[in-house]
Amino acid sequence: MVLLDIAIFVIAMVFLVKASQVVIDSTIKISDFSGISQMALGFIIIAIAVSIPDFSVSAIAAAGGKVPLAIGDVLGSSVANICLVLGIATLMRKVTVERKHTLDSSEVLLMIGVIPAVVLSRGVAGVFEGVLLLAVFALYCYFVFRHRFKVRMKDGITRGEWRRAIVLLAVSLAVVLVSASFVVSSGAGIAAMLGISEAVIGLTLIAFGTTLPELVIDFTAIRRGNVALAVGDILGSTVVNLTLILGAVLVISPSVIQFSAYTLPIAFIIVANAFLFYSMVKHETIGQKHGLVFLLLYVLFIMLMVTSTGSY
Repeated sequence: MVLLDIAIFVIAMVFLVKASQVVIDSTIKISDFSGISQMALGFIIIAIAVSIPDFSVSAIAAAGGKVPLAIGDVLGSSVANICLVLGIATLMRKVTVERKHTLDSSEVLLMIGVIPAVVLSRGVAGVFEGVLLLAVFALYCYFVFRHRFKVRMKDGITRGEWRRAIVLLAVSLAVVLVSASFVVSSGAGIAAMLGISEAVIGLTLIAFGTTLPELVIDFTAIRRGNVALAVGDILGSTVVNLTLILGAVLVISPSVIQFSAYTLPIAFIIVANAFLFYSMVKHETIGQKHGLVFLLLYVLFIMLMVTSTGSY
């Protein structure tokens, strides 16, 4: 039974990754046609698009009463976004960022990283807390778009391509939803058979799997010199996880929260965000040394999660 669940998990995750890639490609074409700037594209459009797997997994898990798995995926993906994705990308290539482009957002991310600790520490999280997080996400969107982004219409994309992109987007979203449901069910099956809690599975295995599309996209963006898009996506998707997705989970399935199960990922989120903020303020650069620190943080996070499995 375990082997069947593992096979289903792997196959579903492959479909999830592939479908998410199509979502990104289609979204970029639609955005290019409408002339959305690269920074705004990274902060909102791409960030939300690459968070679709997390949103699908977490929403389906919450609707099925598997709140620990849903919250685990949200927090685990947030750790992976900063430590794993940014760590690998900057280890491969030094990233220079202008303070005027990213400093404000890193400040917002640092503050937003504390919010889950406050919400989950209360022990009971319901619709009110969920709506509050959704309101924070709305304010974040306003914060992003109040900047004066340059909007330029791009040539080379026809209306026919734009329509095809919309169709591909709809189909790929459907595939994401279906594959995400299999990821949740097989992940829960693996957790039950191996005696591992759903919170740990969400924090590690599922969180890593749903972060793969973002890892590939951001590494490609940085390699091609689209630094603003990649950094904006990493910051934006982390905010999406901690506000939009976590808020949706709490609205869908209010529940009693065992805060002790999430103290470790929350601590890593706060530490990683603080280090990112320091790097931007002090150096205006995220270099190989910084990338190595982020990766070591992620390795330490996984090791601590595995060794503390029995306490969850």
